[in-house]
Amino acid sequence: MGSSWLTIALLLLLVSFPALTLSGQTPVKQLESHALAIEKQGNAEGALAAWQQAAAVKPKSALIQDHIGFLLAVLNRREEAIPHFLHALKFDQHFAPAHFHLGVAYVMQQDPNRGIPELQAAVAAVPKNFDYRFYLGRALNDTAHYREALVHLRAATALNTTNAEVWNQLGVALQNTGSDAGAVEAYGRAVKVDPANLDARNNYGFMLVNTGHAEEGVKQFEQILRADPANTMARINIGFAHLQKGDLSAAESQFRNVIGRSPESAIAHYDLGVTLKLKDQLAAASAELKRALELDPNLEEGHYTLGVIYWQSGDFEHAAQEMKAAVAINRNDPDAYLMLGSALNKKRDLDGAQDALQSAIRLDPSSPGPYNILGNVLSHKGDSEGSRKAFAEGARLTEQKHKQLGKMLQKAR
Repeated sequence: MGSSWLTIALLLLLVSFPALTLSGQTPVKQLESHALAIEKQGNAEGALAAWQQAAAVKPKSALIQDHIGFLLAVLNRREEAIPHFLHALKFDQHFAPAHFHLGVAYVMQQDPNRGIPELQAAVAAVPKNFDYRFYLGRALNDTAHYREALVHLRAATALNTTNAEVWNQLGVALQNTGSDAGAVEAYGRAVKVDPANLDARNNYGFMLVNTGHAEEGVKQFEQILRADPANTMARINIGFAHLQKGDLSAAESQFRNVIGRSPESAIAHYDLGVTLKLKDQLAAASAELKRALELDPNLEEGHYTLGVIYWQSGDFEHAAQEMKAAVAINRNDPDAYLMLGSALNKKRDLDGAQDALQSAIRLDPSSPGPYNILGNVLSHKGDSEGSRKAFAEGARLTEQKHKQLGKMLQKAR
C-alpha cells in the first residue's frame, strides 16, 4: 500500500498547497516565493533547503512547516516529516493541508488509526477538496470501514469524475457493503476512464463473474494478461470463473497452473483447496488449505473452510480451533460463529457454544440456524424456557423464509 500512496502523494506536489502571494516585498515573502518556484520545478531537495531558509526567518509559520514536512515525506524521510506537520498544527490547528499531509504520512507508515482522524479534520475544514475526500475514503477502505468510505468516495466522484482510482475505490466500498450492481458500475467507470488500470479491470472482471457474467469477466482477465502476462490475480480469477460455471476440472487445472508459476500464492492454494473440497477430495483439499494458511495465517476464509472440512470429518476439536482463528480475524462473520457454536456443542462445551451462537444471532438475527442449535444447547444446560423460546424463534424464521421463497417463485412464474 505504501508505494501507491507515495505515488499519488508526489502528484499532489503542485496542487495541495494554498497559493502564495508572489508580490510580497518582505524578506520572508521573498523566501517563500523563491521556495515555491523551486518546488514547482520538481526539485524537492532544492525546495526543502529554500523552505528551511524561510523557516529560519519565520519559525512559527504553519505554512512553511507544512511545506518542509511534505518535502521530507517526498524524499522518503517520513520520520523527520511528522514533527513538522505537528509543529504546523501547533501554530495553526485549523490548517487543513497539515492535517492532510500528517494523515497521509501516518497511513504510509501503516498507522491508519492515527491517520484517519487527521484526514477527517482536513475534510471537515475543506469538504469540497477532492484529494482530502479521496485519501480519507481510501484509508477507510484499507481499514475495512467501507460504509464510512462510501460517503467520502461518492463525494470525491462528484468532485472529479475523470479519476479512475476513485471509481475503483468506490467499487471496493460498494462490493464490501453488498451492493454488487453498484460495484460493477463503479469498476466499469474506472476501466472506461483508464483502460490501463489493471487493478480496476481485475476487480471489474471479478464482479462480472460474481454476478453471473462469467464470460464477460474472463474477457477482462484476458485483456489484463495481454498487457501483463505475469499477472497472477488475473489467472486466479479465470479459475474463479470456471468455479462459478461449475467446471471444477477446468478450475483445478487453472489453479494448479497458477501455483506452478507462483507457488507462494496463498490465494491460489486456497482456491485449489475449495475446488478439491467441491470434488469431495477432502484430504487433498485440507493439504492445500493448510499450505494457504502457512503462506497467509490471516486468511480468514482458509480457516473457515478448513474448519468445515474438519467438522464434516467428525473432528470437532480441530474444527473449533479453526473457527476460533476465523472469528479472531473477523469478528463480524456470523457464519464462522455459527460453525464455532456447532463444533463446541458437539464437544459439549455448552457455555462456549452458547456465547458463539449468541454472537451469530447478534450479527445476523434473521437466520434460523443459530436459534435451533442454541435451543439444543440450552436444553442440555437445563434451561427449558430458554430452549423453547430459541426453537420457537428458529421455527418462525424458517417459516418466514419459506413464505419469502414462495413469493419469489410466484413472481418468477
